Amino acid sequence: MVVRWRGRQRIKWGLIAVLWWSLMRSSAIAAERLEGLKDPSYWIQLCTLLSTTKPADALSACERAIALRPGDAQLWARYGALQLGLKQYLDAIASLDQAIKRQPKNAQVLTDQCLAWTALNQKEPALAACDKALQVNANWGNRSAVVAHHARSVILNQPEVYEAALKVYESVLQQTPNDSLTLFYRGETLVKVGQLPVAIAMFDRALQGNGNWGPEAPLQVWYARGTAHRNLGQLELAVQSFDRALQLDPNHAPSWFQQGHSLRQLKRPSEALIAYNRAVELEPKSAQALLGQCIVLNQVQQAEAALAACQKAIQGGDGWSAADLAQAWNQQSQALATQGKLEDALAAANRAVAMRSDWGEAWSDRAVVLWYLKRYEEALASVQKAVTINPDDARAWANQGRILRSLNQPEKALAAYTEATNRDPRDAITWANQSVVQWTLGNFDAALETANRSLAVNPKLVQGWQNRAVALVALKKYPEAQSSYEQAIVLDKTNAEAWAGLGLVLAQRQQYPKAIQALQTALSLNPQNPLAQRALQALTEAQPPAAPSLR
Repeated sequence: MVVRWRGRQRIKWGLIAVLWWSLMRSSAIAAERLEGLKDPSYWIQLCTLLSTTKPADALSACERAIALRPGDAQLWARYGALQLGLKQYLDAIASLDQAIKRQPKNAQVLTDQCLAWTALNQKEPALAACDKALQVNANWGNRSAVVAHHARSVILNQPEVYEAALKVYESVLQQTPNDSLTLFYRGETLVKVGQLPVAIAMFDRALQGNGNWGPEAPLQVWYARGTAHRNLGQLELAVQSFDRALQLDPNHAPSWFQQGHSLRQLKRPSEALIAYNRAVELEPKSAQALLGQCIVLNQVQQAEAALAACQKAIQGGDGWSAADLAQAWNQQSQALATQGKLEDALAAANRAVAMRSDWGEAWSDRAVVLWYLKRYEEALASVQKAVTINPDDARAWANQGRILRSLNQPEKALAAYTEATNRDPRDAITWANQSVVQWTLGNFDAALETANRSLAVNPKLVQGWQNRAVALVALKKYPEAQSSYEQAIVLDKTNAEAWAGLGLVLAQRQQYPKAIQALQTALSLNPQNPLAQRALQALTEAQPPAAPSLR
């Protein structure tokens, strides 16, 4: 029975294969016959049907139709519109010219030509085409005067032109209040004049409108909405909008790029890196995407990869501005410094400040490299330039505090740290560093309070717990100091300084066996720790020899 079934199955599949081959052969023969079909109506209809579903396939059908009916202005217009949609801008302009020759008063064709010239950044012919379309104001087809006005305002990029465009959109919306395209264009223009909240409301109305998108798509609305939210600092809403854009087109590189920016500002570097990586995959020569990639890689301490991204951006990136290039050199300096290549890092930092001498952040980062090189006076001059350029830069003030500590100027260091924390009270490390200076100056109560401030911002900051413990020891509050050292060790079991501090506190509390054990742990982690060495020696010598056990 089984054998017979298999035989029948083979016969069945063999029959299907023969039928399939016959069908394909018939289709091929039919296609060959159709290639010689001289009826233009067939090719015109095929060109029209495929234009909305398979625009790339529609091109050949349109070409056959034009070959049979070269004087048809509408055919040339449809063919040019297809090429425009496929970003074949020069071909589109040539085809649309053929349409205009046969039908000069066609606003749709002129508008498409305006859009093609705009995409090529050819402003004069673009503006001429848009102006002529508005002058003709007839035969708009699937375009409208709104499209021409919008393109014109983008080309001119002047406040008075945007105001005039807004009036046009308002007039159209009085007649068709739910027209998606007009609502979108009105939103875009409101962004240009700085009315971001109203613009976002327009984008929302556009998404809920009649679905008439013209040359645009909902993807562009979500993208514009996300950008507006990001510019308002509403980063979570921006991320949500870019997510929606990417659901519509996972290969939309600008959305990935803006998503990376938003996530980086939200201090979610791992997610930001994924977004930047995807943007670079889609546009390998995008200078901005490569720069974003480099910045986040520096943040996550992947210095080698960060250096590669910055070098690639500098050497072969497209779309550079002077500001971008200076930032790339600055980020390259940070990557080199992390790798310990300090002279190379300084050379890169010098390139950054040479390109943008008015950029305070670059001077501040340069100061850090000079600090690592122990060129403290030069570092101080560099960071003072940074705070002169931007007195509100908290990080520059914090860097100045660090340098002044190295110059043994604790009072001035304390003043610099105070300036930093006044400007950014959410920086736990700056609070912790300020606590150290206060302790150095003998202000133990202030040092304890400041250490507590650092832990209020970041309860997992090991340095904060250690600084708190040191201040408590100075105040002779040993039980609390012990708890702080123990918390530091919970967070970092390999911290030799915390183990040494714990050993000293336990010795003060006369818990000698535990103290000796803690000091031995400190020395196992760092045999060169002088404090642990001296304390362990003193404790060992002070302990009486163990009494012999009775057996």
